[in-house]
Amino acid sequence: MKVEVTHDEVNAVLNLYKMNTKIDEKSGALQFGNLPVIWARAEIMADLYKELESLVGASAAAVMKRIGKAYGEKFYEMLATGNTSLFIDDKEKLYKYICSETQAIGWGKIVIDDDDDEITLTSPGFAAGRCQQLTGEVRDTAIDSYFFGYFEGFFSKVRGEKLVGEEMECVSKGDDQCKLVFRKP
Repeated sequence: MKVEVTHDEVNAVLNLYKMNTKIDEKSGALQFGNLPVIWARAEIMADLYKELESLVGASAAAVMKRIGKAYGEKFYEMLATGNTSLFIDDKEKLYKYICSETQAIGWGKIVIDDDDDEITLTSPGFAAGRCQQLTGEVRDTAIDSYFFGYFEGFFSKVRGEKLVGEEMECVSKGDDQCKLVFRKP
């Protein structure tokens, strides 16, 4: 099954965010339903990665991936218990939602291709990679470790089994797209 979404599907999710986002009167926090959210410039992920890389070197990728993975797992669990739980068992609807949601929150367009052996996710570039492109600098390593980890955690929860990913292509390395592949270890 290959899942791509239309502009209307992305707008439907964006409208869900618009209708369900509020400022908590007590804390002043921005919330989507009961979930605290932060909408920030895309550069924040690239900046966090580069700062961490300057502190700990190459292990920055593993740290960012681990943080992202935990959030991907938690996001799936939130979907499974929230009002979206109505389609949690329909993989195509779930994938359409996550494709639309990813674009609606500014991470960028994604396409998911799940052939039951592996899941391939392609994107014209995630937020951190797109920001890296703007500098004109081509990196030796990918900069989208957070997103890579996020989808590894999310897809592992979807499948109910551990999946490991491989980042085949990244726009920050000069590739035309970001391509992530997830499969059983």
